[in-house]
Amino acid sequence: MPSAGLSRSQTDGGVWREAALVCVAVFILALPSVSHLEAATPAAASRIAVLAAQDTSGARRRQDLEARRRSARRAVRAQGDSVLADSLAPADPFPEPDSIMRALMQRSGYRPVLYRGDTLRLSTGDRSIHIQQRASIERAGEKLFADSVVYDGESRYVIAYGKSKLINAKGEEIDSEEGPLFYHTERHVGTVIEGRTQWEIWNVEGNFTLEGSDTLWVRSGIFTSCELPEPHYYFASDKIKLVLGHIVVAWPVRLYFGDVPVFWFPFMAQDIRQGRRSGILTPAFGINDVVRNSDSHRRHISNIGYYWAISDYMDAQIRFDWWSSTWTRIDGFYRYRWRDRLLDGRLGYSQFFLADGTREMSLVWNHSQKFGERSDLRASVRFVSSTEFEQQAEFNPERLTQRIRSDVGFTRRFDWGMLNLSAQRTQPLTEGKASTLNFPQASITLTPLVLTPARSPLEARWYNGLTWTGSFNYQHLAEDEPGQPDRSVTAGGATSGFALGNLRWNSNATIQEVTLAKPDTLFPADTSIIDGDTTVTGPVIIGPEVLNGTISWRTSLGYQQRLIGSTTLTPAVDLSGSFLRSNETNLDYISAPTRIAVSASLNSDIFGFFPGIGPATRIRHKFSPGVRWSYSPEVSPSARLNSLERFSTSLIEERHQVSLGLTQTFEAKLRAREPESSAEGRAVEDSVGPRAPPQERKITVLAVRTSAVTYDFVQEELITDRLSNNITSDLLRGLAVRVTHDLFEQRTNGRKFKPFLSELNLSFSLGARSFAGIFGSSGDGIQQGRGILPETRGFEPDEELTSLDERAGGEEGERRRSRPWNLAIDYSLIRQRPLLGEPDPPAPRQTIRANLGFSPTENWTVSWRTTYDLEERDFVDQILRLRRDLHRWSATFDFSKASNDNFIFTFAVHLNDLPDVKFDYRQETVRSIQ
Repeated sequence: MPSAGLSRSQTDGGVWREAALVCVAVFILALPSVSHLEAATPAAASRIAVLAAQDTSGARRRQDLEARRRSARRAVRAQGDSVLADSLAPADPFPEPDSIMRALMQRSGYRPVLYRGDTLRLSTGDRSIHIQQRASIERAGEKLFADSVVYDGESRYVIAYGKSKLINAKGEEIDSEEGPLFYHTERHVGTVIEGRTQWEIWNVEGNFTLEGSDTLWVRSGIFTSCELPEPHYYFASDKIKLVLGHIVVAWPVRLYFGDVPVFWFPFMAQDIRQGRRSGILTPAFGINDVVRNSDSHRRHISNIGYYWAISDYMDAQIRFDWWSSTWTRIDGFYRYRWRDRLLDGRLGYSQFFLADGTREMSLVWNHSQKFGERSDLRASVRFVSSTEFEQQAEFNPERLTQRIRSDVGFTRRFDWGMLNLSAQRTQPLTEGKASTLNFPQASITLTPLVLTPARSPLEARWYNGLTWTGSFNYQHLAEDEPGQPDRSVTAGGATSGFALGNLRWNSNATIQEVTLAKPDTLFPADTSIIDGDTTVTGPVIIGPEVLNGTISWRTSLGYQQRLIGSTTLTPAVDLSGSFLRSNETNLDYISAPTRIAVSASLNSDIFGFFPGIGPATRIRHKFSPGVRWSYSPEVSPSARLNSLERFSTSLIEERHQVSLGLTQTFEAKLRAREPESSAEGRAVEDSVGPRAPPQERKITVLAVRTSAVTYDFVQEELITDRLSNNITSDLLRGLAVRVTHDLFEQRTNGRKFKPFLSELNLSFSLGARSFAGIFGSSGDGIQQGRGILPETRGFEPDEELTSLDERAGGEEGERRRSRPWNLAIDYSLIRQRPLLGEPDPPAPRQTIRANLGFSPTENWTVSWRTTYDLEERDFVDQILRLRRDLHRWSATFDFSKASNDNFIFTFAVHLNDLPDVKFDYRQETVRSIQ
């Protein structure tokens, strides 16, 4: 060996004891590899064989508990003693090699090894090296620290004694407190007795065999993701295989909570690779689906299928869902995404095979694509073969009130304007509602054009800045309502406007055609006479289409004059006209008289100031009335126009009206709060100078907006039938009140002013953060999270009620904060005024919707959402979720009942690090499909 010529004096000198650096060139031998479970020495092999021979259940449990006790003792010693770190970790890194050492390390055919220790003995006979006290070796990126190390050059084994630590080239560590560590330098196979390591998220303990730099075999080991010195849970297994960044396999597996065994698995395999990859989906079923607790329970097994990662740009999935005596479902999706082409989308398909032999289908397509910087295409299409089945099979109460909506749109931006093309289709889930198809829809918005630009600001004239704007639109709407004739509407229009300072001239024209397939006469579809009896097989609806067409135009010239403060006066002159056609005119247009109208609007803000009270230093009352006056003289129509059935006299009658609207706001200026002083804040103030004085904040104490009231001078009465008031306030988070009154009661001899409450809507929130915006407390944030998995039929609780910001920070690390309690209330009242001589109106509808969320303890969260019908005195729907944080585990209790009487009850306990390791109970009932 190159170091054999060193003298004794040199060995005792600074080369070995002070610098502790030797570079040994070791021949690279092509030796056969060993089995992954083969021990490095006969003694170690026999010891592992003895441990593996313990096969009885009682022996297994004693073995698992003894492993845990050894781990606990080591954890206690590690917390109170730093001997391991002091004895294994070198005080200084290896010094830089000199020229001789660099020459030796760079010789071909040799592999350099760096080692150091307080005492070192080199034997040239058997080519062995003995390092004692603070021994450390580094070779090809692999490091070994131990109390003492023996390296056998003939067999290429490294044996470490006492406390030892092995770090491979990828940074994974294996520690051993008592047992020896064996490592073959050429085969890269090591054996550690009673070792421990952290492999990915797992803390592993047992008898290790390290194969290469990415595979670890464990005999009689335990593994857990709990990072506490005394873990809450752990898995114990006879054999474990861990492949770095790939998979964890163990068999058989016992699950312990504390020292209590709770479950046994024949095997456990977990793919820990990151990113997308093809594979079989994990089936989902509950305990009651295996062992039924009642004869009425229907087994439900879902998520049986395969996921295919086609490429980096697309993937697909197919799965089966079986529900005994209810349905069998096949669904799948295909997703695609090309980021460099700004293209992504998803196509989903579901096919239901019902127990009665019928089939139902649903289709979903979402697509988004950009064609450069100026064009984009978007599509959100959903189709169901039966809205009745969709309503009957729905579990989520929120979706029962929604429509099945499809949207497709294309946008193109030009230098001269923007083009929008779109289409919409809606299918209601509620019976008796109309389905609509709005196709096509087109609009063009032109870019504002400055006709008289100023050459420079200094040469600006009164006529500079004249701007023209314009737009065009077209749409076709078809409605299909059960029991009603089909209705279609075709409409289009154009707008044009000129603006010069405060002067505005706006014009518009619209055309609308309404076609109604109105039934006229009923005839028998088919009649037959048999033995004198007449049989009618069905009716036929025969009737003409009713078409109504209108072309209307309007031009208006107005000027806004500012008077005092924010008070403005806006006079205007309007000209308007229209053309009508229908079946009565043989589809010929008839012109209505041109009307002229003059109007003026007066808007102002009046302020009043009051002294402060409590935390408010001052209160301001903002009174904002708005008055609009309009007058249009009577016109005379032609005799033919006056004879039309659909002609309205409101088009020719004299109009003289005044409208009054009012908005009131009470605002308070709050006293500035001095920030709390801290050592860090004082240090920052000393370094950057004094802080800026705290700013006073303004809040809206009360805001009331009253709808406009109109008085007609011609009829000499109020023509406003309904009056609404909207009330909001910052004092109560989310406070919004809307009160609507019917003002007049209809009677045979006219009408009488008698306000009647017809609608009342009230919503507000209470909780720990209700006054956050007022008193400066920010509270914990609530985040929303949505997965990318395909939508599954069934109930998934709203993440807005359950998702928390769990980033605690500081010494607590990942410990979750308690959720501040929050209660949101929505009240709704709708009723109709009883009419004299008419049947009683429908009963009032009163509902209360409540959302409640809170954390009774640090580890418990509760969320409850419900809708209660005050008239029926019954809960319409409910969603209840309880969640318990069990450190690395989570337990959830979910209950959902929809208005169609479908309900789901689930209870699940799952490991956060391995969601597929779970114990759940699930019961679903579809009352309408029985």
